[in-house]
Amino acid sequence: MLESWRRSGKSIERFARERGLTPQRLYWWKKKLDFNAEGDAPKLVPVHVKQEAKRGEPVTVLLRTGHMLKVAHDCDEHAFARVVALLEGS
Repeated sequence: MLESWRRSGKSIERFARERGLTPQRLYWWKKKLDFNAEGDAPKLVPVHVKQEAKRGEPVTVLLRTGHMLKVAHDCDEHAFARVVALLEGS
């Protein structure tokens, strides 16, 4: 989303409102994901699941695009991957 905003040449406020977002959300993600003053890129860290969700309880997945998906444990992994690719524009 940030890359799309940069390519648009629009202000964050205008870009966000055209997409039904609040400008504050884009500013927050910009602060979190942009390189810092030393030029260090954000780093991925390992995630350790401490407790499995209860059967029937959906897992919530937040995508880079801001979409949030709730997925059942027994979902079709290939179908889920296609939905994620579609939402992320891949």
